[in-house]
Amino acid sequence: MSAVPAERWATVRRGFDAAVELPCDQREEFLSSEDLDDGTRAEVMMLLDASDSAMDLPADRVGPEAPATNERLPEVLGYRLVRRLAHGGSSRVFAAESLENGQPVAVKVINSCASASGLQRFRQECRVLSRLSHPGIVRLFETGHTPDGHVYLAMEFIRGRCIDAWAAESRATVEGRVKTVTDVLGALAHAHAAGVVHRDIKPHNILVEDSGRVRLVDFGVARLHRDDVQLTGFHTETGNLVGTFAYMSPEQADGKSGRLGPAPDVYQCAVVLYELVTGRLPYEGEDRGAMALLKAILFDRRVPAREANPLLDARLADALDRALSREPAERPQTALLFSDQLASAIA
Repeated sequence: MSAVPAERWATVRRGFDAAVELPCDQREEFLSSEDLDDGTRAEVMMLLDASDSAMDLPADRVGPEAPATNERLPEVLGYRLVRRLAHGGSSRVFAAESLENGQPVAVKVINSCASASGLQRFRQECRVLSRLSHPGIVRLFETGHTPDGHVYLAMEFIRGRCIDAWAAESRATVEGRVKTVTDVLGALAHAHAAGVVHRDIKPHNILVEDSGRVRLVDFGVARLHRDDVQLTGFHTETGNLVGTFAYMSPEQADGKSGRLGPAPDVYQCAVVLYELVTGRLPYEGEDRGAMALLKAILFDRRVPAREANPLLDARLADALDRALSREPAERPQTALLFSDQLASAIA
């Protein structure tokens, strides 16, 4: 994998740190005034765009009531919107009821101010969910347009806790945490077989219901395998950084994930499980700022799992360490293979 040269990183980071504090509409002008070459300026803009889009948006779960506002709820034919659950740069999410049968649903509506890339991601999420049918993946009910022309999708409303909260509150054993992640890998195997790579696996997007059932949500930055590009008109360009910083694979941090298959999802599941069984991320240092995390993912040593938690079984630690390799070819090549390795480690 060809990573951003280490000697260039300081320049990129200085540009990002200065521009991220500015309003969005002033960033490009600021960077144009700086003594940066075109490539460096483009990298900084890419990071800024990813920083803006990688927001936690609880799109399909029970959440706290949104703060009281004078917001006018959108009109969506066939649904009664009850309250706003969350909002991000590109969309808002509402708790709603079906007027046909009273079923609770989550309705995600694209914002009028969404960028072209935000609208593209939203439409891609609709395409992706329409081809998936698995008990471990949030179900899509329908997509459409509001009377005022906004795109929306209506999906299953999941009553669950994020996997890290579930693990802490239930005091789940190491074996229970591993089993839960193998359930996630089973859902991912279905997605991969359908030509979908999620690319944003993180605790926030893995929900555990009271029954113990695991649900994978938020396919907003998912992509389709290259064979499907002509069918959808969607293409992930090399250099398009997507995902959430703390859980990115090296190839995502380097902007190369569009050329790969399930490898980023395998890596991200390994990061989630590592954190569940050690209480920390697999990188040195305590700075979790965006640029520091990206640097760690690209260049820094991974802390071996047994160094972080000496009580871990050696087989489990070895499986985690291999799945966290910087090189995709050195990881388990499928979600099912990684799942089998984890299952064997706790057998």
